[in-house]
Amino acid sequence: MKQTLKSWAAGLGLLALGTSSVAVSEQSMPEAPSAGELFQYTRAVVMQYPHIAQSMSSSKHDGFGGPSSRAIAHNMVSRDAEAAMTDARTLLKIHEIGAKTWFLVMPWVNVVVMETDEGLILFDTGYAPAGPLLVETLAKLSDKPLHTIVFTHHHIDHAYGAWAFEAAGFKPRIIASDAFLREMGLDVQLADFANARMNNQNPSRVPRALSDMVAPTETFSGTKTMTLGGEVFVLHAARGETEDHVWIHVPERNIVVSGDFHQPFLPNAGNGKRRQRHIDEWAQALRAMAATQPNTLLPMHGPAIEGADLVQEKLNTVASAFESIVAQVTQGLNAGWSQDAIIHSVALPPELTNHPELDPYYNTVTDLAKMAVRQYTGWWDGVPSHWQAPRARTVALAVIDAAGGLDAFLQKTRVMMVSDIAMASQFADWAVEAYPENRVVLELSMGVYATRIVPGMPINEISVYLGHMAELKWRMARIGQ
Repeated sequence: MKQTLKSWAAGLGLLALGTSSVAVSEQSMPEAPSAGELFQYTRAVVMQYPHIAQSMSSSKHDGFGGPSSRAIAHNMVSRDAEAAMTDARTLLKIHEIGAKTWFLVMPWVNVVVMETDEGLILFDTGYAPAGPLLVETLAKLSDKPLHTIVFTHHHIDHAYGAWAFEAAGFKPRIIASDAFLREMGLDVQLADFANARMNNQNPSRVPRALSDMVAPTETFSGTKTMTLGGEVFVLHAARGETEDHVWIHVPERNIVVSGDFHQPFLPNAGNGKRRQRHIDEWAQALRAMAATQPNTLLPMHGPAIEGADLVQEKLNTVASAFESIVAQVTQGLNAGWSQDAIIHSVALPPELTNHPELDPYYNTVTDLAKMAVRQYTGWWDGVPSHWQAPRARTVALAVIDAAGGLDAFLQKTRVMMVSDIAMASQFADWAVEAYPENRVVLELSMGVYATRIVPGMPINEISVYLGHMAELKWRMARIGQ
């Protein structure tokens, strides 16, 4: 299916994104920092509390299995961030995987290059600052022209480097799942939310029009078999981390390029800051990869995995974990258990508990259970009073009043900081909800979350607390001394 950028945008109904004439009334909405303010105050919080950055980088998985770079982490959508471009160039490692296959390891993400008699095929293009580096690197690896790009999915660390090839005059065939168009369109539509706030990117660099993006020249659903230079490449579209995910089997090389289906830790399948993950279909895709019996697995995060037995072990271990989580959630829902009870009862079977392949670096088993519950249910969480619930501020004021007033409530929060930091966080949230301009409340809440962040905490959980602390700091700046 060939598409121009214009037909892509028109098909999504998104030609006028960013210039909508529909006005949203904000009279009844609470004040909140803009995406730009939140980005700046996040930096300020990290400077004020150095242990946060230390906690984020304390794991062996920092860098998602590759080298780490804060300059890149904060500038994945930027095409002119010099520090990020320098880090990408300096930290790039090139591994040759057999004949005419290269595994490019950069901070946070990998890219795969294969040479055929007809030209080069590039699997993913990394983040935006990596684009120029990839153009240079391909020219050094081979004198063959770039023939085809395959996007494994639309995320900013996988598809945003393509601009550099377009800027350099390349016109490759670009292939993606047919859901890629919709998913990329949603990220543009939700620019300040999806990419700026949830991905912690500078909003001044986040794309706000589809014309800023590189569109696929063709898309597919199901399975697509293509022949390039006499070699067969089998592309499989399968929902998992995203709606538009693709993994690739290269039979002649006995290689599977797994995209983000395999990660060097418990995969990012429970991310509450992102759109729906499909854990059941993710497991099916892992089983399908294993069924091809590859000798080499090339993931987009983490090291290359070589050796048929090791590949089987890694793919099937993650698939088994996912299948167990889905089975437990299904059983609980069918048994009529509350969602809260289900989520907090799900656990890996004994043979997978503390398995090195399932390190909760990014998210936890509980997070994955929440994602599975969300996939199988509606917006209602099963609590009767929540069907038509009072506003959160109304609840917070009532709880504080029942505790004996604000002073007594804050004292209880301080006690909870020592005995139960999770409960102290709930208390602090109620206090901020009820009194969002009270400096004592804001400072105590800042202290609660600064205390809560510790080394070993899943990186996604830290990012949530960090974002909240940035908003608290913004509120304190607004009310002054």
